[in-house]
Amino acid sequence: MAYILDVMNGKIEPRADRISLEQYIVENSYVTKHLSRIVKDKALAVYHVLFHLTFFETGKSEIIVPWAKVGSFIRSEQGNIIDNNTTVKRRLGDLFQNKCIFVNRQRGSANEIVVHLPSEIPACKELIEKEESTLLTTEKPDDADYYTDPERRLMVLERDRRKCTYCLVDVAEDSYVLDHIVPVSKGGTNKKFNLVTSCQGCNQRKQDEDAIKFLSTNYRAQLISQKEYLKQKDYIENLITQQS
Repeated sequence: MAYILDVMNGKIEPRADRISLEQYIVENSYVTKHLSRIVKDKALAVYHVLFHLTFFETGKSEIIVPWAKVGSFIRSEQGNIIDNNTTVKRRLGDLFQNKCIFVNRQRGSANEIVVHLPSEIPACKELIEKEESTLLTTEKPDDADYYTDPERRLMVLERDRRKCTYCLVDVAEDSYVLDHIVPVSKGGTNKKFNLVTSCQGCNQRKQDEDAIKFLSTNYRAQLISQKEYLKQKDYIENLITQQS
């Protein structure tokens, strides 16, 4: 049985070293929503197969597979199965150029491939961030409690791309913290725009400190670059604006 199906059906527990069900759903939507605007149709079909064989089947990004097997999942315009290496290889140019996949090495007739998630592909990532920025500036006020509601907490986590807002380290569902931009002790609320994803370390060190001031502390400690600091500063300021 495929890893994602087993997780969905409750047959196995999610593993920390594999893609989560929530992330798989989001990333899968990015394939058709954003990656399809970057990669040509024939190359996109190959990526779809690799995405399925890796993240859906095993929950991981690595796979050892012959190109002919990849092609066996695809039909040509004439309806024939593409079951030879050469035909599949002709479709890989876009995938290599856009850094969708990486071939570590060849093992005889097989290839050791790393498949990048859509959110990791530079051109696709730009489209995702552009869409998120647009949604952030046009979203209607939301008075719901995003701090205590489990499903809404995950929405904040996904909005922040599963990274700590203050140091940009990747965080997992079992370890992330939601931090109040304006602390509750200073009148902050549990609304969506007053919450950001944080790692436990940053949350403990920040305490009731101003969010942007704490971000600058991380920059001075070289936890983030100047470019990252300016980008995250704009992001936090944008959230603060949405609170009014």
